[in-house]
Amino acid sequence: MLNGKKVVLKVLFCMIAAGGILLGNVILFQNTVERKLDLVSTYIASEDIAPRTEIREKHLIEVTVSRAYLPAHIYIRKEDIIGKYTDIQGKIPAGSVFYEGMLVREQDMPDHPAALLKEGQVSYAVQTDIAQGGSIAEGERIDVHVSLERRDNSPLTGCLIENARVIGLKDHQGLSINNEDSSGVPYLAEIAVSAEDVDLLALAESVGEIRLFASSRAYDTQLEASRKNEDVITQYLVNMKNSMPAS
Repeated sequence: MLNGKKVVLKVLFCMIAAGGILLGNVILFQNTVERKLDLVSTYIASEDIAPRTEIREKHLIEVTVSRAYLPAHIYIRKEDIIGKYTDIQGKIPAGSVFYEGMLVREQDMPDHPAALLKEGQVSYAVQTDIAQGGSIAEGERIDVHVSLERRDNSPLTGCLIENARVIGLKDHQGLSINNEDSSGVPYLAEIAVSAEDVDLLALAESVGEIRLFASSRAYDTQLEASRKNEDVITQYLVNMKNSMPAS
């Protein structure tokens, strides 16, 4: 009986040893194949993604492929994809990798400032010099001051618009100063103003000079642009506009 048990134990030991060797060979083979294939994890689109869509976790499927089969100029890491937007003129089909040219940061979208407008507002671009632009930041509230000469050649200055929100800063090339290809030097400031005030702003630019200054409540997110009706410059421009012949 003892001999029989010894035989069984030897057989079991041999089977376990053989299984261990086989498993080791499988793992070694798998590791060798993976090293030769140079497998990497990347992400593909889980569904068709429409233009101007923010990429979220639900849009991604993780896959493992050989590096040799990956196209050039694609995003591999999740953190480089999530939070970006699909190009305004492109759609990403389900199963596609995420090419660098397909995605843009929110602030680099051509119509990004327009997307920040509230009901009844329009975007108005004001040229700004280097010294002035350096003190203005996107999201900040600014006051729009106007200086001009009256018909009797006497100067007049004042505040036309209060607490206008800066929704974009662009360089000479028309690129957002946050764009990697931008010079980073502000040339135009885009501000959100009431559509009713555009004519007065345009008139002010045609007869005088507009300058932007940080508002005393520059970071009050509850404020939006409002015309300063009691200011003498506003009254002067309104009277000038009303006296102009109708087109």
